[in-house]
Parts: sequence; structure tokens; C-alpha cells
Amino acid sequence: MKTTIVILALLMLCACSKKAEIGTVESGVYGLTADERNAAQVNAKQFYEKEWPTANGPVRGFFDSCRPTDSNANGLVSCFGKVPNDNGAGYKDVKRFCGYTPTIVGCSDEDTVAK
Repeated sequence: MKTTIVILALLMLCACSKKAEIGTVESGVYGLTADERNAAQVNAKQFYEKEWPTANGPVRGFFDSCRPTDSNANGLVSCFGKVPNDNGAGYKDVKRFCGYTPTIVGCSDEDTVAK
């Protein structure tokens, strides 16, 4: 019984120590640093949380999250949120690619940076 507990504890320690460090590429996905994550969230909130025109008047959307989904080598990260439908009834899920570097401000509907 004690041996089983010790083995489980060792396995848990090994599993925890193998987590990817933030800012490194593992499996082709770049984990953002805290500053990069904050920059992406600021850009995403500016896009999602504005007042959107609808048939019932302006309605505010809302930001959900930004997650690295690829290498993010172009300085864009995938962000998710909801914007109101044009008729004002309900919301629709919208994915945008938002900048996380000081040189890329805002969000785009394409995972590319204009040159």
C-alpha cells in the first residue's frame, strides 16, 4: 500500500515537471508569456467588447479567451468571443487573430499580417 502511494506520488511529480515552459515551442504551438497574453487580450477586448449596431440598437459583444493554436510566428494568436447577431436576437461565436506584439495592434479575420 505504501509502495503504491510512493510510486503514484513519483509519477505525479514527473508529469508535473514535464510541462512546457511559457514562451517555448512544444508540438508546434508557442505558449505566450504573460505580457504577450495581456497584449492579445487588450486587442481582443477592443474588437469584441465594442457596441455593435443591430436592428434593436447598439449591443455590446464580449470577449472569451485567446489561445495559442499554432506556432504564432506571425505575431497573431487565436481569440474567441461573441458578437450580437445583426437582428439583435442572440449572439454568434466569432474567431479573430489578434496581435500580441507591440508592432501588431488589433485583430484580423485572417491569420496573416499585411505587409
